[in-house]
Amino acid sequence: MLQKTAIIKRFIRQLFDLKSTQEEENQTFSEIKEGVEFKGKNLWLLAFAIFIACIGLNINSKSAVIGAMILSPVMGPIFGIGFSLGVSNSDLFKTSLKNALRIVLVSVFFSTLYYLINPYSIETEELISFSKPTFFDVLLAFIGGLAAMLAISRESGTQVIIAVAVATSCIPPLCTAGFGLATLNLDYFLGGLYTYSINSLFIGFGTLLMTKYLKFERHSDQNIKHVNGWFFVLGILALIPAVYFAYVLAVQNMFQSKVEHVINNQIEAKYHVINYDINSELKTIELDISTPTFDAKINQNINTFFVRNNIKNIAITIHQSTEENQDLGKEIKKLQLEIMELKKTK
Repeated sequence: MLQKTAIIKRFIRQLFDLKSTQEEENQTFSEIKEGVEFKGKNLWLLAFAIFIACIGLNINSKSAVIGAMILSPVMGPIFGIGFSLGVSNSDLFKTSLKNALRIVLVSVFFSTLYYLINPYSIETEELISFSKPTFFDVLLAFIGGLAAMLAISRESGTQVIIAVAVATSCIPPLCTAGFGLATLNLDYFLGGLYTYSINSLFIGFGTLLMTKYLKFERHSDQNIKHVNGWFFVLGILALIPAVYFAYVLAVQNMFQSKVEHVINNQIEAKYHVINYDINSELKTIELDISTPTFDAKINQNINTFFVRNNIKNIAITIHQSTEENQDLGKEIKKLQLEIMELKKTK
């Protein structure tokens, strides 16, 4: 029995073993150190990536934004911060932190420049979406940091690192911050910087934990305890707004789902709902309803449906159209087409 248990344990250990496929630690250190550097080629690549991302956000093009995230070299210093804390290398930590801050300044500068000189800079859904991160973004960044460090410690982990860059979306928030600065919108500016900061912080935290798990050799006997402590405190503070945004998002999604249920299963049973629009943030509902004849009590009746389902403090706008008017409109349109055809034959 003991022998079988030992075999099972050995099998599980081999199945989840990471050390056997790990490259030399010196090689991993060299790769991370090289990625931390931010000058020359990397600076130009970042500028191009920012412009591509700004254009993508400007026209709601997901493919352009994804391309910019793949092209950008912003991940290097973030990995460097987490790794340097894991191996207690203060020189690498200082270099990584300096270059991470430089990336923020350069990115915000170029994105602000783009939105200042572009006459078609408008608020788009893609742009706004990167100003309010939630707890799920934090989770994504943390897991991304774990995966990235695991990939860096292997012989070929480029594809995983690219996937992490796309999944954690570090470039678009900086574009949102630049848009906020260009349009003097403080909410977008601070929201973009906060989104980038929280992504970077938890990617670095994931990198730190994976470095510890892989038992990389420490470069100094003196641990950077005070830095690790601040890192932990910053993580807790950064979580508070993200958890709040996640709560707000959950409430809005529940409101949307509840209202749609009432419309599709109750109101639709009595009236013909042509179209509806729900704004979960403002709690407004707009309904286009078709009735056989004019119904003077339609507003009261529809309000009753929502009250019965405990949906209160909402603003409802109802656009009522009768079938008689619709038939008349169809006849008018038909006559207009006939007149146009007669004009063409003359």
